[in-house]
Amino acid sequence: MTTTYAAVQMIANGKPYVFSVDATDGSANTAMVNVVSNRGLGDTFSAGGLITHIGPVTLNSSDGTGASTSSLGAVIVDPQNNVVAQIPWVDCEQTPILPSMPCSIPVGLNYRMLITTSNT
Repeated sequence: MTTTYAAVQMIANGKPYVFSVDATDGSANTAMVNVVSNRGLGDTFSAGGLITHIGPVTLNSSDGTGASTSSLGAVIVDPQNNVVAQIPWVDCEQTPILPSMPCSIPVGLNYRMLITTSNT
């Protein structure tokens, strides 16, 4: 069984955040959490927030260089499980990490950031 460490940085409400997870490859929709508080996206922004810069999601496999993939990257879903944003992924061991992209993604209570990883 392999695992993939996935992380994404963002600017929300004018402050920097990093969300990550050490996901078991093949497990669907693993929730990413705030590295400081260990809370999910909705708990971190329970009073509401606006993400103004995000991504990309970086992947690092326990199985070696180039072994991690994610079909959709990370997705942000609202309380009704509607996808409100999709963040592409990059294997940071093979590809340079691009700067964060400007965006306007509202988030609030019960929002989640999910990722499904796989091993190639």
